[in-house]
Amino acid sequence: MGDYPEPDEPREEALRAAVHDLAKAVRLGDATPEEVTAAIEAVRQVPIDMESMVDALHVPDDAGEYEAALRAVLERIPDGWGRWIQCGAGWYPILVRLDDRLRDIDPDYQVYQIKEKFGTLRFYWSGRNSEAGEEAVAHAEAESARTCERCGNPGRLRSRRGWLRTLCDDCAQSKRLAVPPPLGPHCVRDRHLHRLDPRRMSQLGEHPPVDLRQRPSIEPYPLI
Repeated sequence: MGDYPEPDEPREEALRAAVHDLAKAVRLGDATPEEVTAAIEAVRQVPIDMESMVDALHVPDDAGEYEAALRAVLERIPDGWGRWIQCGAGWYPILVRLDDRLRDIDPDYQVYQIKEKFGTLRFYWSGRNSEAGEEAVAHAEAESARTCERCGNPGRLRSRRGWLRTLCDDCAQSKRLAVPPPLGPHCVRDRHLHRLDPRRMSQLGEHPPVDLRQRPSIEPYPLI
């Protein structure tokens, strides 16, 4: 187990709130230039060590029985990439199974980012035997497209105000979905990743998404 900085939860929560307010001001489009400037300044004023925040081990609060397994996955992320898992608890079992498969393929594989994008799981990694590893990752990402991100029950892709999420019927109706996204490295830097060869780290590309044409039709879920 490595020696990682401790997450500064109060300051991270303050930064999360400030970033959320800034995103809201920009997204709604009705903020004045002065209000946008004030929101940007609020983000800048949060007294936090960004390097320590990125390198800290952010085990999800709702990890439950998967805490040890998710911690092991996060420990595979190198310094500077952000040790977060940016998806809902319904996909934690998928991540644990994927880690088991990748460890069998390459015990020393590395992870660079784990997140939800376009309603499905994205898992960016590097390691030996890339063909078998990519097959394992593709299987996990496809499984996420039919698994509710929130609870793990069978789900389907749904849309809300242009946002895509894979949810079951009950979670699609839940008002508890109206929460800010977790703080992650996207708040610090913007990275577009693919499976990275450690010898060619400067070559970054977008990981091929799950083909939307292969899924059931996208259904709307209620505006909250």
